[in-house]
Amino acid sequence: MFRNENKYMISSVQEEYLKMHLRELCEADTHTDVMNRYNIRSLYFDDYDNSAYSDNARGVDNRTKYRIRIYNCDSSVIHLECKQKVNGKIHKEKALINREFCQKLMEDKGEELEYPTGNLLINRFLYLYHTKYLRPRVIVEYEREPYVHPDGDVRITIDRNICFSEDVEHFFEKDIFMQPILPLGQNLLEVKYTEFLPEFVKDTLDIKHMQRITFSKYYLCENFRRYGGV
Repeated sequence: MFRNENKYMISSVQEEYLKMHLRELCEADTHTDVMNRYNIRSLYFDDYDNSAYSDNARGVDNRTKYRIRIYNCDSSVIHLECKQKVNGKIHKEKALINREFCQKLMEDKGEELEYPTGNLLINRFLYLYHTKYLRPRVIVEYEREPYVHPDGDVRITIDRNICFSEDVEHFFEKDIFMQPILPLGQNLLEVKYTEFLPEFVKDTLDIKHMQRITFSKYYLCENFRRYGGV
């Protein structure tokens, strides 16, 4: 299933306005803490040609990114994910993997992993690992506050403290140095939906004259890692 994904840069004032309305109209995510938040940490991969990075820089519409993701620095549940953008819409696949699988990749010992496996996504990833030199590039981390609504299968998230680390071999360590990429008080709003966007969401966004932007966490963090700025 492909979904729409709209992104907006918001200020602290806009964020407070949004949360005031979202708390009345939406439900909190069941996986959050008492503050309705959770932490996301992802290890992004790119190939020998830097395809994920360069496709984003050139604005290629049909592009793919691979990442390994954990929540709240908990390595008991680890997902390998593939995020595809096709004709402006987003599709995500994911597969459960274990810590040993990740360690082999971080130590550049992927040739020791079983291949092929019984999972198509893992097979595709390992094929690119062997043939296109797909390797870990950067860790991206942020705090997410999500809201959901059944109409249109809507999911609205506010992502704060977006930061990165190039210490990919320390992906599972809780306390690693992370470099922020946005000025204090600026956060990312994402609005995701499948079939349609409910009117109350449109109205909420229109009132504050929010403008859609293009924003790739991987691209911006990798750009910052390479050149020292977004």
